[in-house]
Amino acid sequence: MIFAIAIRHAITIVFGRTAQATVRCSREAAGARARKLAVRLLLAVFCLTGTFAASANAAGSTDAGDSFAAGRPDRESSTASEGELSLEGRPLGEGEIVPLDGEWEFHWMKLLTPEQLAEGTDGDASAYIRVPAFWADQPAAGTGTGHATYRLKVRMSEEQAGHAYGLYLPYGMESAYEVWINGEFAASAGKLGVSRAGMEGQYRPQVTYFEGREENEIVIRLSNYVQRTAGIWDSIRLGRAEDVSAFWNRRTASELFVAGGIVMMGLYHLGLYALRRKDRAPLYFGAFCLLFGLRSLLLGENYMGESFPNLGFETYKKMDYLGQYIGPALFILYVQALFPKDIHKFMVRALVVFDLLLGLTVLLTPAWVFAHTLPASHVSLAIYAPYLIYVFVRAAVRRREGALLCCILFAVMALTIVNDLLYYNNVIVTFDMAKFGLFLFVFAQAFLLSIKFSKAFRSVEELSERQSRWSHELEATVEDRTRDLSAALTDLRGAQKQLVEAEKMAALGGLVAGIAHEINTPVGIGVTAASHLRDKTRELRSGFEEGRMKRSELSAYLSMADESAEIVSANLSRAAELIRGFKQVAADQSSEERRTFNVKAYVREVLVSLGPQLKRTRIRTRLDGDDDLELNGYPGALSQIVTNLVVNSVTHAFGEGEEGNIFIDARRQGNGVRLVYRDDGRGMAPEVSAKIFDPFFTTNRSGGGTGLGMHIVFNLVTQSLGGSIVCDSGPGQGTTFDIYLPSGEKQA
Repeated sequence: MIFAIAIRHAITIVFGRTAQATVRCSREAAGARARKLAVRLLLAVFCLTGTFAASANAAGSTDAGDSFAAGRPDRESSTASEGELSLEGRPLGEGEIVPLDGEWEFHWMKLLTPEQLAEGTDGDASAYIRVPAFWADQPAAGTGTGHATYRLKVRMSEEQAGHAYGLYLPYGMESAYEVWINGEFAASAGKLGVSRAGMEGQYRPQVTYFEGREENEIVIRLSNYVQRTAGIWDSIRLGRAEDVSAFWNRRTASELFVAGGIVMMGLYHLGLYALRRKDRAPLYFGAFCLLFGLRSLLLGENYMGESFPNLGFETYKKMDYLGQYIGPALFILYVQALFPKDIHKFMVRALVVFDLLLGLTVLLTPAWVFAHTLPASHVSLAIYAPYLIYVFVRAAVRRREGALLCCILFAVMALTIVNDLLYYNNVIVTFDMAKFGLFLFVFAQAFLLSIKFSKAFRSVEELSERQSRWSHELEATVEDRTRDLSAALTDLRGAQKQLVEAEKMAALGGLVAGIAHEINTPVGIGVTAASHLRDKTRELRSGFEEGRMKRSELSAYLSMADESAEIVSANLSRAAELIRGFKQVAADQSSEERRTFNVKAYVREVLVSLGPQLKRTRIRTRLDGDDDLELNGYPGALSQIVTNLVVNSVTHAFGEGEEGNIFIDARRQGNGVRLVYRDDGRGMAPEVSAKIFDPFFTTNRSGGGTGLGMHIVFNLVTQSLGGSIVCDSGPGQGTTFDIYLPSGEKQA
């Protein structure tokens, strides 16, 4: 496992350094160097994988004529015949491990003890069965479910006897067994039984030890009622105790190495996906590797079973079959993520749905039922393996990155998977190769990822250089633009301040014009009354001097003089009131002093000052609210707010000569004042109301509008008075301004 991780990082480091070197070279030369180095490295990995595959099968192939002894072929080979095997003359003390293949004595549907075998089998003729093989494939049994007894007599020479020997019991003994050697119980797996309810299966590769004799008897009682296949379909091996132990350790070590490497690569790819979720290829490939690596721990030496001895047979078989069914679905999704334009989506969906249905069958049914779905899975693999090779070839022809390498290594992995299918179905006699094929394929993917990382690293360096150059240029450009923008902003703020002041002066000018027009009426009436009194006084004086004055004329004059004095006094008082209100409003608009004032009374004075403008229209105003409502603030700001709102309604809310109403309501709310201004005019569209407080925004530019009136209102409410203002309007629904003004100190 550690070695696998080390190789993976070595690949990354090598290609990372290659990428750094090639930054200074042309891309063609860099690519050629990378490809040469990749070929050499992959050849090294291939040789390393082959070495471990050979070591996994060291000390004996399942083929009786292909044994190994210390890494070299046997000098002679033999097989059992009619239940007997002679090992005389075999170099058992020189590291040889002998597969006990051949014809074993076989008693179908009988679970016999060594004592019962010694006493005889009630006159039944002995039958023989080939080992390794499924018993369903041979005439001695003929069906997959049942129970039986195997026996083999092994003869040794006098020199060979008396030593400690080991008997290797492989994974392929289905589904429960007991082993007796020389009349003594030696090992077992699961629970024997003569029915499905009475037995319990278990996979348990193990080694049992015994002292060799000149004639040794091996009795195996085996039963299967829980799955489709049964019998001893892998070679049982015999050798010196230390040699068998070494053989078992080598097999376990090689399987753990491969499984650990595949699992670690799976976790690595899942980590890549967690960091970059845009590309799903690492997700599918990581899940596939993780699933295949964990499943490989269930096979061979069954490290998973040794680690979890209480793992039930049903759970074990479900994990095994789910790995077989879900793995192909994840792999084809991975291929689709790699080459989406070269694979047909229907084929992907069909395999994924088919495998999910098989997986659902595994989850919902017992092992003796779902075991019969395995041939269907084999058929789908026979269809999809050539199709995936076609996809890889098609992608390679279209020069997709990594397609040719994927094609070659997938073909190798597919052959190893076909080998395993034939091996586990007892069609050929080899060994478990799929894990080694996948191991090589995983390293190929690591190689492809390293190329991608190298290209990404090279691109990052080039982009970094460009970014550095662009940054310097951009900084100079930004400095120039900043200076220009600062100057323009200063000019703009000055112009805006001038416009705001001009707008205020225009409002004040309008106020002055309105007051002048308003005062003109009472003053004119007073002047007329005074002129009339002067004329009558002159007429009376002339009559008095000429002696023509009558008592009645004097009485009439006094009445007229009294009436004229009343008229002059009333109109002069009205003028004085208007001047006083104008003076207060004008002073407030030009003053920034805070004072406490009556809100309703002050708004009324503002409306009075706006009377001349309103008289030229058919718009009526209505003021409601609390009469004793007072506010500590800036009355000039409130005057400007009300004035601008009224002018805005007169200008935009109503057409010329159109009747309308303006409603103003002032109430206390909490520690402040809520002022609601509303008109029943034409209203505004949403895109207009959204910009109503923006500076220089106006819909009456041609009519002389500056677009600052409502902007001034917003600034006065939020900044001068520290309040808030909300506009609510819609076409044909009028416009409402909801204003809240806090009482007290100015808020930030």
